[in-house]
Amino acid sequence: MNETRNIIVGLEIGKNQSQICYYDRREKEPISVSVKAGSNQYLFPTRLSKKPGEEVWHYGMEADYFSRQEGEISITGLLGIFGSAEEVIVDGEKRKPSELLENYLKGCISLLGTAEPARQIKALMITVPRLSAALVKNLYQAGENLGFTRNQIYLQDYDESFYYYVMNHRKDNWNRKIGWFLFEENQVSFARLVMDNQKRPITAFIEHGITAELPQDAIEKDDNFYRLIERSCGTDTYSSIYIVGDGFDQEWAVRSTPLLCRNQRHVYYGNNLYVKGACYGAREKCEDGTLKGYLYLSPSLVKHNVSMEMLVNGSPKTYALIEAGKNWYEIHTELELILDGKEDLEFLVTSMEGTGKTRCSMKLEGLPKRPNKTTRLGIRIVYESQELCVITAEDLGFGDLFPSEGKVWTEKVSW
Repeated sequence: MNETRNIIVGLEIGKNQSQICYYDRREKEPISVSVKAGSNQYLFPTRLSKKPGEEVWHYGMEADYFSRQEGEISITGLLGIFGSAEEVIVDGEKRKPSELLENYLKGCISLLGTAEPARQIKALMITVPRLSAALVKNLYQAGENLGFTRNQIYLQDYDESFYYYVMNHRKDNWNRKIGWFLFEENQVSFARLVMDNQKRPITAFIEHGITAELPQDAIEKDDNFYRLIERSCGTDTYSSIYIVGDGFDQEWAVRSTPLLCRNQRHVYYGNNLYVKGACYGAREKCEDGTLKGYLYLSPSLVKHNVSMEMLVNGSPKTYALIEAGKNWYEIHTELELILDGKEDLEFLVTSMEGTGKTRCSMKLEGLPKRPNKTTRLGIRIVYESQELCVITAEDLGFGDLFPSEGKVWTEKVSW
C-alpha cells in the first residue's frame, strides 16, 4: 500500500468471511488487501482464537491454524456475538462483545501494515449484513478502545454498501435501473436500486423482491433461478445486473445466464462489492464526494432537523443540532451553553422536506437557583434507534463562583 497518511479503509465483516480494502487516490478506486503478500486471497474467516491462560489472540486464517494445530480456543459465530449485549465465556472468563470485536478489528487492520492505525487512518467504514443498536454500540466502543474517534469510524449495512458501489462503479448507473441477485447458501433473492429523479436531491433506496430456493440438482437450480429472473426483471431495461455471494456458477446456469444478459444488460459477478462499497461510502462521507445531488434513503435515516435558537457571539442564530438525512447511529452532538433567562431547553424541529415546523421543550426540574447567565450546561444528543432520540443535559456549574451540583437531566423523545 503506497499511502501513509489520510488512509480511507473499507472493512466487511461477514457471517463467515471478512475482507478489507483501502482507497487508492492515484487509481481513484478501492484496492483489496490480500491476506498473504503477492497472493490473490482476499477473504479470511470471521474467527478468533485465544491461547489458553494468556492474552494472546489470533484472527482469521491464523485463528484457523492456531486452533487446529496449537490447541488454541476457537471462537466462531462472531457476527452474532458482536451484535449482542450479553457477555460470553472465553477461557473461563466473561468477555464483553466489544472486547472480542476490538481484538478482531485489530487483526483485520494489521493487514494494512500501518504503524499507527488510529493516527494514519482518516476513515474506517465497517459494513455488515444488518446493523442493530447493540452492534453499533459495540463497534464504536471497540473503535474507541483502539484509539479511534467517532469521526473516524463509519458504519453501514450491505444495502447501503451496494448503493455506494454501483453509484461509483459506472456513471450510467445514476439514471438507469440496477438489479441485484444475492446468493446465500441455498437461496437467491432479488433487489433493485430505485431512483426518484423528480426530487431534489435525487433519492435512492433498495427495494427487495422475491426469493427462490436453489435445489442441489443442477437442472432444477437453473430452472428456479430462470423463473426468478423472469418474475423479477421481466422485459424491463436494466443498465446493470450484479450477482453477489457464493453459489452462482455458469456451469449450472445454462438457461439463466443468457436471460441475465438479455436486452444488452451488463452483468457483473464478484464477492468484493460490499467491501469496496464501504470504502466508497467512507470517502463520500469524510471528503468531498461525487454524490452530493443524491440522498440514499436508508431505513436508519433520521428525517427531522433539530436546532436551537441562541445568541452566538452576541448575535441571534439558529444553531443546528441534528441534521436530517443522516443515519441515526451517525448522530453524536455535544455542546455547551449558558442559560439566559430560561429554565428549560427549547428545540426547533422541521421535517427533512423543510415543512412542519414545531417547537419542543425539555424541562429542567430542580435547576439550581443562580443569577441569570451563570448556569452552564453540557448537552449531548444521540439516537438509540431511527425514531428515539436521547438528550442529556448536565449541570457544569460556573467556575469557582457556582460549582456544579452534579445534576443530570435525560429525556427520550420521538420528534
